[in-house]
Amino acid sequence: MAEHAGDLLLPLADRHALRVEYERNLRKGRAFVPGPSPLLERQRCRLDLQLPGAPPFTLHAEVVYLKPDEPGQGVGLRLDPWGPEEQASLLAFVEEPERVQEDPLGGLIPVEEEPRSPLGLQERVRRMTAIEQQRLAQHGSMQERILLERTFGPAVWEALLGNPRITTPEVARIAKKGSIPRPLIDTIAGNSAWLATAEVQRALLSNPRTGPHLLPRILRSLSRADLALVPQQGSYPSAVRAAAKKMLQGS
Repeated sequence: MAEHAGDLLLPLADRHALRVEYERNLRKGRAFVPGPSPLLERQRCRLDLQLPGAPPFTLHAEVVYLKPDEPGQGVGLRLDPWGPEEQASLLAFVEEPERVQEDPLGGLIPVEEEPRSPLGLQERVRRMTAIEQQRLAQHGSMQERILLERTFGPAVWEALLGNPRITTPEVARIAKKGSIPRPLIDTIAGNSAWLATAEVQRALLSNPRTGPHLLPRILRSLSRADLALVPQQGSYPSAVRAAAKKMLQGS
């Protein structure tokens, strides 16, 4: 692909660097490639993520930002297409464990692996029995959890919340669901680590199924500045805004 002007290479030192870049940019559907480039704004391109000793992982993107000079020279990209299949495929690449073998000269060396097919995983997930769904939800990787939630929804929410690897954005997505059972809302609100994050706070406050008995606990978890904004938020139910106003007046 180096012969095409519309191609970019993002070299990554190791899998740790890949995961850092994923959390910083890639999972949000964007990327930044430092250095000079012949590309123009709105031009489409192919982005290759390159790990040492491994074939590149290819994404497609559109240029949305150009910085031609130092400091900060580089190209900002919007990943496109960026649908469920692309996101699942990227997650599979990011979470792929690095296998190692003994080096004849001592130490360990990485072994190249064939990437897992997200489509194959999707098919396996769709064919799972109810027991298999619950087991995978409780112990699966992020890619597996996302596919399970998209495929089975409410049937796996409780098991997903019991997975020790679940992330805050995943918890917030479940907390927003208008059909979430109230006992699961109690579970989320009762977890102090989840409740300490703004994403989960907003999700619970915006969900009309959040019971009034939980509002004091959730509102107390907000900063003073965020609490002061709640009565002004029309997206929150009136009971939430009233409870926040009462708390502000009493403090």
